[in-house]
Amino acid sequence: MGLTPTLPGTTMLNTLCLIMSLQGSLPAPNGDAHLARIDGNLRTLAQLQKLGVDLVERDIPGGRFDLVADDGQLRFLRAQGLDATILIEDIAGYYAQRLATGSTPPQGTGLGSWLQPAFGQGSMGGYYTFAEVESVLDQIGAAYPQYITPKFSLGQSLEGRDLWAVKVSDQPGVDENEPEVRFDAMHHAREPESMQTALWYLLWLCEECGTDPLATYLVNRRETWILPVVNPDGYVYNQTIQPGGGGMWRKNRRDNGGGSMGVDLNRNYPYEWFFDDSGSSSNPNGETYRGTAAASEPEVAAMVAFMASRDFKTALSMHTYSNLWLAPWGYAPLYPANWSAYDEIGSLATEFNGYPHDPASLLLYEANGVTFDQDHGAHGTLAWTPEIGNSSDGFWPPVDRIIPLAEENRLALARTALAAGAWLRLGAHNLMDAGDGDGIFEGGESVLFDLVLRNSGLAPTGPVTVTLTSLSPWAVVSTGPGGAANVSSFSDLHQTQMLDLLAGVPAGTLIEYSLEFTWDSHSFSAPDAFVAGAGVPLAVFDFEGASDEGWSLSAPNDASTGAWERGDPVGTAAQPEDNHTPGGTSCWFTGQGVVGGSLGSNDVDGGTTTLTSPNFNLSGQSAVQLNFWLWYSNSTGGSPGQDVFEIEGSDDGGASWTNLATVGPAGANGGWNEYSLDLETSLNMTAAVRLRFMASDLGSGSIVEAALDDVSLVPADPGGLGQRSCSPAVPNSTGNPASLHATGSASVSDQDLQLATINLPHQQFGYYLCSQASAVVPNPGGSMGILCLGGQIGRFTAQVASTGNTGHLAIDVNMAQLPIGAGVAIQPGDSWIFQLWYRDVAPISTSNFSDVITIGFQ
Repeated sequence: MGLTPTLPGTTMLNTLCLIMSLQGSLPAPNGDAHLARIDGNLRTLAQLQKLGVDLVERDIPGGRFDLVADDGQLRFLRAQGLDATILIEDIAGYYAQRLATGSTPPQGTGLGSWLQPAFGQGSMGGYYTFAEVESVLDQIGAAYPQYITPKFSLGQSLEGRDLWAVKVSDQPGVDENEPEVRFDAMHHAREPESMQTALWYLLWLCEECGTDPLATYLVNRRETWILPVVNPDGYVYNQTIQPGGGGMWRKNRRDNGGGSMGVDLNRNYPYEWFFDDSGSSSNPNGETYRGTAAASEPEVAAMVAFMASRDFKTALSMHTYSNLWLAPWGYAPLYPANWSAYDEIGSLATEFNGYPHDPASLLLYEANGVTFDQDHGAHGTLAWTPEIGNSSDGFWPPVDRIIPLAEENRLALARTALAAGAWLRLGAHNLMDAGDGDGIFEGGESVLFDLVLRNSGLAPTGPVTVTLTSLSPWAVVSTGPGGAANVSSFSDLHQTQMLDLLAGVPAGTLIEYSLEFTWDSHSFSAPDAFVAGAGVPLAVFDFEGASDEGWSLSAPNDASTGAWERGDPVGTAAQPEDNHTPGGTSCWFTGQGVVGGSLGSNDVDGGTTTLTSPNFNLSGQSAVQLNFWLWYSNSTGGSPGQDVFEIEGSDDGGASWTNLATVGPAGANGGWNEYSLDLETSLNMTAAVRLRFMASDLGSGSIVEAALDDVSLVPADPGGLGQRSCSPAVPNSTGNPASLHATGSASVSDQDLQLATINLPHQQFGYYLCSQASAVVPNPGGSMGILCLGGQIGRFTAQVASTGNTGHLAIDVNMAQLPIGAGVAIQPGDSWIFQLWYRDVAPISTSNFSDVITIGFQ
């Protein structure tokens, strides 16, 4: 599958006339398949879909459609006026060669490293063969009988192979009254990454149960069925024709007669089967051939019976590729009636993999007789189809992408399973100064925790308890546990808790605490921290209210389209579908997209659009940090990656402006990213500070889209040691940049220096670095972060530490022996720079860096 909006209804009459004029039908495949490209428009797309062509990539704005076809099929297409250019002569051979030369993960690392063969080391180019899948299911069942049933057959394929499934639960042999979830894969035989992702999730549940709180909860409180190969005949056929992997057979192995083989199993489901000829093909040679009748194929008949026999609340039917998260409806360009539930769960599931989510008919193309329509239409199951991997990955991703793609989607699968029942999570989490109201957390004052808990699941929670616990000797909790008798599905629970800071707490002290939520007989903790002496927001905007709160469009505002507006955005490949605020709907964005419209239908064109803030009185503040979440994309279009997004500030009410930051032109690929800027470095802290956010089309050919949400102004930390720079750091898998703080004394004689970093991923490790020289080195050694130290760098490897369950890492620094050479003592007058290096694992295994602190010693 690939990226394209649905065909607008206004073109349907012309398209029908065009299709009626076609002569003949697509011939059966015969010979090596090519990857080819056809240039065209929406009418071309409709023509190709009617013919049942094997479309694999669509770019409507660019006017090009990539497909797989052999010589005979290309001759037929040319006879229809569709001229194709061959991009890759032998696509199966290309995949096979890439797999043969790829590197496999080392034995003994990662989930399933104990299997024979180890995960990611299957004999078909790193992918498991069907026989190896059977063996792997047996091995996992033998190793974890307390969590998983022996494999069992749902039925047999056309050629007599079993459709194997397993069930995962804390009592796998008992039919408990728990929410039921299903994950299936490989309806299409050339998409083995979907099978690997299903098995990776199965391994995570079994191997991490009892260690990982989330895996433990899902084993104990869900019944999960996993079906790794729905189309075994097609997969075994691919092994026959390409033993090393790369086979391009998609359908099952039904003999249709006349030299035609195969039915597309994902067009054979009964719900809205044969709704039309656009969403499936009547041509037996077509790759989307729907078969002679609904559920005519034994594989689909077995799946239909299995769906009807269970009460699945959520389900995923996994495919490759396009980096998409597709929802019903597929058969027609419609949203399901309960789209708000789909939207909330889909947004949370794709929070870290970043896949766009929407109905398949609107985000991709119309398809009838598909799995998720059967799930939802016949049974009310909330079901999706992930399209795993990007166009470079293709149908057979390189060997070294097998595990990263599976890991990229593990949390998405887990969250889909969570949503099948009650799923209580922390939404808004605001800390407020309940002391003198100056916005600074000071000793002797209280900190008010304003919490919103959200049930994003399909079942009520039952009794809920909320407990705040201080993990710091400088703070005590002054309120008892809160909670409620129940939180209904897709509703909120508002709670407040109070923490008292003891008198004399040193400015810059890290105050650690934990919020614990108990429901469904399970407890989850959310450890966090704040810095004593740091501030709470002076102004906060989530843009959810009825008014614009003083935000407005201002000059320069000469763009012909794509002006800033506030509301609920309609997503495209360049613009967000959802705002950033948890549980919210609104943000500022550039030009509302049209459901089913083209990528650039309302982007910023022909100039600049400027969003300007109200006036802020920052007089009396020594330092203020601006925080905001920005979506900015300029990476599509005829000449991508050319335009920039500018943030400017004024300290005289808008009479003059100073550039605070520029985003782009490189690396502007969309997605919500957090930015933090220290205003005092560029502006005077006056009573007339204003901000403006400017998206421009400079005529370069980029598709320009932007969105802004969750803006806040916070008094900067007046306590602690040193000067912060290289800030903010690159965000990590928590969505936040790691923030380094130094406390103690800058006097060498005191020998009192502590380093502490917050906003780190849990259960990772790291160590601190030091140097007397600065530098800017992006992505050193493949890291996703920026090394900001130069010269001779000391590494505190003797003090490697874990981030634990708090996401914090702190050490005491031996100022008499920094780890450079045989040891270097800090001297009065020295200036030293400190930074943290740490591991991160999501969405891929990598590393990152914090910001830096420079300390001048006395």
